[in-house]
Formats: sequence, structure tokens, C-alpha cells
Amino acid sequence: MGHATLGQRAGFTLVELLAAIGVISIVLMLLIPSLRKSMRHAAATMCLQHLREIDQALQTYRIDSRGWLPDVQEVRYGEPRDADGAAWYGRLRQGYLEDPGVLECDSDAARIALDVHTPLSGHPNPANASSYGMNEIIRLARLGNVERNGPQRPLETILLADLGPDHPDAVGRQEGEVFRNGSWMPWDDQFHPATAGLVHSWLTGRHMGRINVLTLGGAAWSVRTTDMMLEHVQPYYRGCAAGGCPLCAASGLPHYSFASSRLFWWTGPVRLGE
Repeated sequence: MGHATLGQRAGFTLVELLAAIGVISIVLMLLIPSLRKSMRHAAATMCLQHLREIDQALQTYRIDSRGWLPDVQEVRYGEPRDADGAAWYGRLRQGYLEDPGVLECDSDAARIALDVHTPLSGHPNPANASSYGMNEIIRLARLGNVERNGPQRPLETILLADLGPDHPDAVGRQEGEVFRNGSWMPWDDQFHPATAGLVHSWLTGRHMGRINVLTLGGAAWSVRTTDMMLEHVQPYYRGCAAGGCPLCAASGLPHYSFASSRLFWWTGPVRLGE
């Protein structure tokens, strides 16, 4: 009496084992979305750090180049453009970036094709693009010497941002090349009747519907782009114009507006195409 269970093996029945597996599965199903979200947040934070490191390299370049940013039209002041025609990111790789990997965003769907780790080997542009784009107004309006032509509000003036397109079909002129416009960030959606269906907008929402933006004043921002990607670009936005946007003021050029985040393509007079 009472000794019959002494030699029995303790263990789980099949029902208990299945119940335990079910509980674990439910817990994992609840945790995985949170883990994915945490990973996306971590990637966005790392991307911001990349932008800051690129900005430090740009500032050092400016010191060495009498105030000029790389790959800009300097002929307005009688100063020749870089002789080797290096793209801005290629120029930074020539001694200004300790790790070229900062030119690559982990959340960039096209990062495998960027090839930013290719050795220079005498070529100024070993990679065909960067995950980040520089404000093209700086180049086209010949504002590359920001010491001379500085914006009125540098903290609100866009310098760099996440650059798309991330669309898998948005490739360049050569097989495997990413179409990124030389990693210059145009103010519009790049849509033209002649290229309809062939060119995709550079605007992306790779960080949970947002992009990271760095200003000429060194401020870093996370900007929501989900709604912007669904709308057609306009030549005028009330909030943008109120902030002194030169594209709204006189040019009549359709452009994306970041005014809701207090960010502008330029803050000051601009004459494009001079």
C-alpha cells in the first residue's frame, strides 16, 4: 500500500508535450513581431550613425578643399571641378572614410549591388552608388561652397538622406547596377513622360515608413514618408513656401515637401541652371 508508484518513471504524456509545444509556439508568435520591430529600430539607428560618420568625412573634406563639398560645379568661381570626375561618395573614399561600409544602409534592399567595399585600384568610383543621396540643389545651383553660399538656416537645410529606389526592377544602365542618379537626391519624383514605367522615384520608406535625413547644420532626423510616396509632387506647398522654399517661391518646379518636419531643400536664394 502506497508503494506501487515508487518505481514508476516520471515524464510527460503526449498530450502534455503537445500542450507545452503549443504554449511555446504562441509565445514565439507574440515575441517575433516585437523582435522584428526591435531589429528594424536598431537598423534605423545604425543608419543615422552612418549619416553622422559621412557628415564628419564631408566636413573634413571641406576643410581640405577651401570650403567645397565633393563633386560640385565649381566653375562659377573659376575653380576647376575634380579632375578625375569622382562622385561625392568616391571622393570620400579617398582618405576621408575609415570604413566605406558606412555608405551602405542595412535596410537598403539594393545594398548587395552597391559594392562599396571594392578596392579603389586607381578608379575614383569603384561602387556604382551609395545608400545615401546628397541634395542635388547643392550641385545644380552651384552652392557647393557652403562657406560662401551657406543657407540661412543650416539646421533645416537638407544635406543627405536615405536614397532609393528600393524597387527590385529599378536598375541602372548596366546589368546589376542600381539606378541612383550618381547618388544625388533630386527634389522631384524623377517621373518624365519619356521614362514612364522605367524610372522609379528615389523616395523610400525603408525605415518603417520613414527615411533618415541629415542637415547641413549636422542635425539628424527621422522623417515619415509613407504619405508622401502616395502623392504626386507639386510645384507649390503652402507650408513649404512659408518656410522660404525657393522651389515654391519662383521656380515652379514640382518637388517633394518636407516642410511638415521643418526641413527644406534650401533656405535662401537659389538660381538653378546658371
